[in-house]
Amino acid sequence: MKTISAKEAKNAFGNFLDAAQREPIMITKRDRPIGIFFSMHDIESLMQVGDSFKDDIKNGILAGVADAEAGRVKTFNQDYANDLKARVRAKLESNQNA
Repeated sequence: MKTISAKEAKNAFGNFLDAAQREPIMITKRDRPIGIFFSMHDIESLMQVGDSFKDDIKNGILAGVADAEAGRVKTFNQDYANDLKARVRAKLESNQNA
């Protein structure tokens, strides 16, 4: 991710907008990050991923409630957490490649 100062963004706004079409741009002020500028394409992609996760989360909660009511439970330990992380990473990668 490219980083530029707020002053640079202001003084070369056209160049800033062009660069933001290629990659997200972090804006800093007094060497502190203050925001990130995304292209509309990037925002649409992020929203699609978010919508996908909303459905997954809702379905997961409903399945979890049904499993708990039926006595099917899992102990949340490090192995289970690592498995969940791997599944989330795979989901993110598949959404990026879609």
